[in-house]
Amino acid sequence: MNRLRWPQKLALGTGALLVLWGVAGFFVTGFSGFAAESETWILWLRVNPLQNVIHLVLGAALLLSAPRLKALSGTALLVAVLFLVMFGLGLARYDDQVVNFLNVNPGSNALHFIAGFAALAAAQGAAWCRQCDRAALKPA
Repeated sequence: MNRLRWPQKLALGTGALLVLWGVAGFFVTGFSGFAAESETWILWLRVNPLQNVIHLVLGAALLLSAPRLKALSGTALLVAVLFLVMFGLGLARYDDQVVNFLNVNPGSNALHFIAGFAALAAAQGAAWCRQCDRAALKPA
């Protein structure tokens, strides 16, 4: 773990939390009402099976790409964009009704926002680390 840089550690931590959250969500929701709005909660966050799958897949993507900076920079950027889109969908309004196929509430919207910016920081940090590595290899 000492050989990992901060973007890799951030991606591992974020990915692990997302995978754990997705697995815990399936214990509460099962697979019924896949993209339905329901009153299923984990702590203060509403969940549904669609959201659980998204958390599992994106968390696993961060975990799998964390060992290599090049893979992490691209994967974490994609994860960041997807989480920030999920945040935007959570805020979307249509005729004053929340479009809520992700079954979000303000707490889960905050989770998507934080996870999106954590992934963005990991992507940017991985790109910076790669650039520093390339600069260090150039002859003086």
